[in-house]
Amino acid sequence: MQANKFKHFYLNKYLVTPFTSERYMLCYDYVHKAIWFRVPKVASRTINEALQAGSEKKDYIYASKMGYSPAICVGYFKFAFVRHPEERLLSAWRDKVLRRNHFHFDEDTHEKYKEIEHFVDWLATQDIEDCDVHIKSQHAQIDLNHLDFLGRMENFEEDFNYVVQKLELSVKKAGHLNKTPKAKVELEKAVQRKIYQIYNCLLYTSPSPRD
Repeated sequence: MQANKFKHFYLNKYLVTPFTSERYMLCYDYVHKAIWFRVPKVASRTINEALQAGSEKKDYIYASKMGYSPAICVGYFKFAFVRHPEERLLSAWRDKVLRRNHFHFDEDTHEKYKEIEHFVDWLATQDIEDCDVHIKSQHAQIDLNHLDFLGRMENFEEDFNYVVQKLELSVKKAGHLNKTPKAKVELEKAVQRKIYQIYNCLLYTSPSPRD
């Protein structure tokens, strides 16, 4: 497996990364020949545990953001999961604003952004293609041109089971592990429209490729 690590992980990290602005959070599974484009707030815990379960520690890399060259990853099953932009944003807001001050706002600003409409106003001022990964556009975190499968959070069990079967992972039952009930947030239509303007929803509505 060491040869594969050199060919894929190390070349991407140390040779490709310094010369590209396009960087992804990749996970390499050398046992099952898979590369996962990790998108925060989209069942990352479940997917990570499934890949870890079927591989020795040395054969699985949970990588940080890095460059990527498809030419040196031929033959690997490349997949990702996405979530409806509105639901993903709400999840990020609950976790990174309500539960903690992840973005390091000053005290008054933090209190203000605990109102979702104000947080969305701030979000509209950010470069959504190049910002914190929890609010960064999903299509900017995935190499869509070389992807083998794009799953949906809203169809997670079926789509994740497809990945499990495709890679022959040792997972008894595929499912989303973090299903803590959340109080429903009723968004005003104007706020919903602004979210749709901020994020490109074409990625979410495009069909998932399958064999």
